Amino acid sequence: MVWKLSQGARSQTIHQWPATLVQPVGSLLSLECTVKGTSNPNLYWYRQSADRGLQLLFYSVSVDQIHSEVPQNLSASRPQDEQFILSSKKLLLSDSGFYLCAWSVTLSWVGQTSVQKPHPLLSPNLPPQEPSVRDWVEDICN
Repeated sequence: MVWKLSQGARSQTIHQWPATLVQPVGSLLSLECTVKGTSNPNLYWYRQSADRGLQLLFYSVSVDQIHSEVPQNLSASRPQDEQFILSSKKLLLSDSGFYLCAWSVTLSWVGQTSVQKPHPLLSPNLPPQEPSVRDWVEDICN
């Protein structure tokens, strides 16, 4: 699965591999997310399941800095700035679902501190809300 956004001459892509995967209970899992065309992205792994809805599993603001939102059988790693890997050594039936990788950009730097503005849908500390077209346009243009 590949998504592409364009802003003037710049172009960002997000690629999740494999796009489709069916694994038996007890097997290994490895899903890879790669973002190109931006530096220092915030990266997110979500799972959507019938019984729990959409859940934020992990988010990362930089290499080797990963935060887990829900205790589970899964783990995440970020070996490179543009790469975020979701894995499991032994899948459980409760791991079933649709997995999504997402990203948001770092908008500006103030001294040594980054100023983050993740989209409201992707922010782990805000309640989910429906984005408007205006929100999407502002996020892409800023």
